[in-house]
Amino acid sequence: MNRIVFFALSLSVLLALFAGVEAMPALSKRTSASDVKAYLAAHNTFRAKHGAAALKWNNTLAAAAQKEVNRCVFKHSGGIFGPYGGYVHVLTPNAENLAAGTGNFKIEDAIRSWTNEAPQYNPKSPVPSHFTQVVWKGSKQVGCAIKECSNIFDAKYGVAKFYACEYYPAGNVIGYFPKNVKV
Repeated sequence: MNRIVFFALSLSVLLALFAGVEAMPALSKRTSASDVKAYLAAHNTFRAKHGAAALKWNNTLAAAAQKEVNRCVFKHSGGIFGPYGGYVHVLTPNAENLAAGTGNFKIEDAIRSWTNEAPQYNPKSPVPSHFTQVVWKGSKQVGCAIKECSNIFDAKYGVAKFYACEYYPAGNVIGYFPKNVKV
């Protein structure tokens, strides 16, 4: 009996000691540490070129991204094109980028498909895009996921790797492009 009480007290003391310690959040069950590094590196390398601070990983956003790719539907989920021009979710203030490709379509390729839109951006007449969401200075966190889907493209092209990244706070807000997107 005394050992059980000692163990419970010891555990309580340890929990109290570490309660204030900020630890790296646990990774989502479907996102490996190496994938998290790849998502962050691909985003943050490009963001740095556009004067935006590095994004931090968010497991809640990764879970939302996983829910999105699990649908295997290459269409934005449950959101609306908001009153300020940004694509946002109805129930959450997230923004979303989607990409799909076959063959050796890697994380870096998915993010590059969004950042390749940069030359089309006109700061005198800004339009929301995947690129602008990636570099949006006001967005501070990201969570991404991947799923292999056989129904996104015609079967002759093979199984697609379907990527989604969710961003918080959402970007692409009309009227705020000059402050948030640097070319």
